[in-house]
Amino acid sequence: MKAFEKIRTSRKAAFVVAASAAMVGGGLGVAAPASAYGNTAVYQIELSANVSGHNGGGVWLWIELDQNGTGDYKGSDCGHAGQGAAPDSGDVTWTDTGGTLTITGVKLNGLGGFPTTITVPDTYGHYTGTIGSYLTLPGFIPPFIGNTQLQVAP
Repeated sequence: MKAFEKIRTSRKAAFVVAASAAMVGGGLGVAAPASAYGNTAVYQIELSANVSGHNGGGVWLWIELDQNGTGDYKGSDCGHAGQGAAPDSGDVTWTDTGGTLTITGVKLNGLGGFPTTITVPDTYGHYTGTIGSYLTLPGFIPPFIGNTQLQVAP
């Protein structure tokens, strides 16, 4: 009886593994760049700008840019001094001039709705910098501290 149970368990495990692999493989084969937004998205910008420590804070944004110079964003920002994170989302406009994407319309709600301008390279890739490398900040935040991770993707 134990041998039968092992065979049945082994077959069930093999089926689960095969089914899982088929779902994952099938999903990977169908995915296309920016497919969540249809075929008008030309850029996806992922930005994480952080200052560590008790008085630090951060900004975490995902921005989708369409062919027509519009787009939208989602994310959050916070200050660490007990403020907590605030959600950020809305519509943006953007231009591509001289190798730089300039994105306007993003508001940082954790900073009282501060309107930030985001400037990033128009070349797909991964970039790093300080907290003020790719976005404007209120004057009380020094721009050359902390770190930023930026991904510009199709």
